Parts: sequence; C-alpha cells; structure tokens
Amino acid sequence: MQTLEKARTIETGCRARNSPQFVGHITDLIEPDSKAITTNGVARAQAYLVEQKANWTLPTHFHTQHQFQVFVAGDGFLGKHGIRHLEVHYASRYSAYGPLMSGEGGVSYLTLRLLGDTGAWYLPESRPHLPLRIKKQQMHAAPSATVMAQALSGLESVVEEVLIAPEESGLAAWIVRVPPHHKVAAPECGENNGGRFYVVTDGALCVDKTDLTALATLFIPHDNVLELQAGATGVEVLILQFPASALIDASVVPA
Repeated sequence: MQTLEKARTIETGCRARNSPQFVGHITDLIEPDSKAITTNGVARAQAYLVEQKANWTLPTHFHTQHQFQVFVAGDGFLGKHGIRHLEVHYASRYSAYGPLMSGEGGVSYLTLRLLGDTGAWYLPESRPHLPLRIKKQQMHAAPSATVMAQALSGLESVVEEVLIAPEESGLAAWIVRVPPHHKVAAPECGENNGGRFYVVTDGALCVDKTDLTALATLFIPHDNVLELQAGATGVEVLILQFPASALIDASVVPA
C-alpha cells in the first residue's frame, strides 16, 4: 500500500516526462514485482498517478494489459466523452481509447493494472500489432451527484453505489462512503475476481492501525476482501475489481 504523499518523498517516485506524445509527471504508487509468477495467478500489480500538462492531447492508443483509470483532478475529454470527477474508465487489453485531451487546468488520473505494462502502442502507426479477433471492452462510470452531496463527516450510515455492476467475467466497481469510526465489509468478490484495487479518494482508511489518505492505493489479491474501517473524518473508497482473465499475461512483443 502507498500514499501519494509518501510516494513523492521517494527519489524516483515522481518523474517528469517530455515526449512527442506526452508531457507531464508520473508518480509510482505500486511498482510491479518482477518475481511474481503470473501463471500461478499471482498479479504483478501496478499503480501510478499521471499528471498531464494543460491543453495537451495524448494520442489514441492501446495497452497489452487490462487497466482501470480514475480521473481525480482537472478536466478534459477522453475521445468525445467529457471527464467527470472520479470518472472510472476500464479498458481491456488491446482496446484502443483516446485521444485524451486535458483542459485549462490539466488533468490527473490514476492508472491501475494487475500486470505491469511498460508503454503505450499509438495509433495509427501500431495498427499492425493490434489483434483484430480478440474481444475488447471499455466502460465509463462515475459516482452520482446525490451520493457525493453529503459531507463524509455528516454521514449517519454507510453509502454504497455500484459503478460497474458485477459481470460474469468478474469485472466490477463500487464507491463506498463510511461514516467516522464505522467499519463495514467490502462488497462480495463473487466468482472470477482477478483482484482488486482500493483507492482512498477522501477521508482516511485505517489499515493496520495506520490512517491512509491522499489517494492511498492498495492492491488486494482475488482470494482476500478488505474490511473498510473509517478514520475520524470518515472515508470514501473506490473499489475496482478486475476480471480473472486479466491475470493471464497475453502481451506481445513488436516484430
């Protein structure tokens, strides 16, 4: 588990990027474990924060692994889709998306994967490496205004909203808001759960007697469920569940 504040104190935690496709900063929250054995269903979890320069367009591209993105600050468009606060975007492997255009204030988003991915494949130049017959899926979701209207400190009961209804594949997403000092079990995993990321988006989540704030990000394997214990100000947590198929490393190497 890692908080944004702690990640930025690490020498290599936050790095500037300046390329023809992207200008901004990237902060690693969870770096992939190169020793993890994916064939045994062990994830090499990866999580990082992207801070994209204002008025910049990241070209349409795809990745070789499944991923979630969570838009946490700023504004812009993903394709023709206007970005909302805490917008969740899911893309299966080889599912091309974009362009991602930041607004006047730039745009910041978390990228979360079960298996680490080393880079983007930009279109149209990477089209020869894009499999045509593999099933592709994308989904957008964001918390409703009514769920977000009440301050955490004033909550009297747990509020849970389904952002992506659990699918047979195992794909699912929720936002859970817990009143101060309350404790609640996370939603049931169900079958075909490939693993989950828990992202603290407001308040504090108590884990092992430590308060996690400021985009703290935890990865929990498919055979475990985290109990949500709120701190003194309550907590708001995004729960992002991958399909079991995301544990299969089907990445390709360019010819």
